[in-house]
Amino acid sequence: MGVMRILDRTGDTVVVWDVADPTSVAEAEALFARLTRECKIPFARPATGTARDAERIRSFDPALDEIVWVRPVAGG
Repeated sequence: MGVMRILDRTGDTVVVWDVADPTSVAEAEALFARLTRECKIPFARPATGTARDAERIRSFDPALDEIVWVRPVAGG
């Protein structure tokens, strides 16, 4: 079971998929592609890990425990 958390101005949206359910995996993968096009940044984190254990990813892997999406931060 994988979880995608989308952190944005609306709050924390949670999307769940089951690797044994091809439909839920396809929906999660389509969402991953859409959020990538929107320039959001995905990080993968193990279920028992902390924020320090998160690593930026570039592609969807249904075997991941958790994917956290954040907006890019502008600085300057």
